[in-house]
Amino acid sequence: MKSCPTCWMQSEDSATRCRLCHEPLPKRVESPLVEGRYQLESMIGSGTQGLVFLARDVGLGRLVALKMLNPSCTNTLVAAARLKREATALASVHNDHVAQVYSFGSHGDSFFLAMEYVRGRNLDLLVSEHLDRRAHIPTRQCRTILSEIAEGLTSLHHAGIVHRDVKPSNVMIEYGTDRTVLLDLGLARWLAGPASSRCSIVGTPQYMAPEQINADDPTKIAGHTDVYSLGCTAYELFTGAPPFDFDSVRETLAHQMFDEVPALSLSRPDLAVLDPVLRRALSKDPNARYQSCAEMIAAIDEALPDPPHAHARARPPTAALRLMVVDDDEVFRAFAAAACGLALPDFRLETVCAASGVEALQAAERSCPEVVVLDDDMPLLEGADTLSYLRAMPGGFGAQVVVVSSALRQLPRWRFAQMGVSDFLKKPIDLAEFAVVLNALATRAVEQRARR
Repeated sequence: MKSCPTCWMQSEDSATRCRLCHEPLPKRVESPLVEGRYQLESMIGSGTQGLVFLARDVGLGRLVALKMLNPSCTNTLVAAARLKREATALASVHNDHVAQVYSFGSHGDSFFLAMEYVRGRNLDLLVSEHLDRRAHIPTRQCRTILSEIAEGLTSLHHAGIVHRDVKPSNVMIEYGTDRTVLLDLGLARWLAGPASSRCSIVGTPQYMAPEQINADDPTKIAGHTDVYSLGCTAYELFTGAPPFDFDSVRETLAHQMFDEVPALSLSRPDLAVLDPVLRRALSKDPNARYQSCAEMIAAIDEALPDPPHAHARARPPTAALRLMVVDDDEVFRAFAAAACGLALPDFRLETVCAASGVEALQAAERSCPEVVVLDDDMPLLEGADTLSYLRAMPGGFGAQVVVVSSALRQLPRWRFAQMGVSDFLKKPIDLAEFAVVLNALATRAVEQRARR
């Protein structure tokens, strides 16, 4: 692969011109070191004004997501101001559910933003995968995701920032932890901005609040604007589609401005109890909505039946690594527990064995595990359902999980992948392979604990 010296786009070795900016390509050019510290490794995203690279901070040895403006974009100064606004917004917030920013600066004729690299999948992919299989995202999983998005938005609002572009494609589900992370604050607006300045109409039509479309009065853009977008996102998580999505932008915006939201129960009769919640969240009148994201989530929790962990409180982390083996096979439970001790000699383990998903959740109420060895095929509650309940528990999003199965080919891996699982082992398990996987999970769990 060749790297363009102008925009750093990668092209095939046989190419003579960059496929993005069409500048001539030299025979072979290594990507430059940005700000003397970031080494570009691969491109992971692109847009109309720039590119996103996976880069390595050579000083700290960590991976970062590096947003680079395309020097050939039509209005570099405006794009740079937007990128700096995103950097400033992110730098003012410290929350597990908002991506962290590391640095902002110029590089040649361009500008860059270095931020936390969240290895995972976008929420819109989660929605589309369920649609492709004619399935709904489990309601408890939706509640967890929405609650974590709301937590991130609340931290922004407390810092005086409105996101203005809340939508599934701007939410990442992290592999390994199932942590929900808000991304892309390029359209964020400070609540304390000049009262006389008119807001530009920016956002994504399917998720824009009426006051965002009719932008004559910037003082109307506030936390309730993100509540509306969160309501649209919730509607899509529950049904598979946003409430208003038409062929043209003009038509979509007109429906956002004037039409009442279609009842959720038209698509999901089983969720009729949420009709009044989403009707209020998507009210055209900002003053009639929930005035905070937390208030909206509380209304959802009140409307839906309590999950079995509703009153649980996870115990604060201890020095011991909390490990759980969940399998209805007594012989395998004993083998796995012993193997964990052999494979993790450098860790002090607090191991719990559970013979069913229900028993595992009851044990997790007392102490949420950090590493889980989970069998998929169990009576009463299958492994995927057990994990979705566990993820919704306090502290459950950080659990590192390996799924074991004697029928690995028939395993619904896509369901587990959506909950942050990337490790799968076939029974009977090779002890050496098991040890490698467990060490990786334990290391990630310790790193996750350190971040909290």
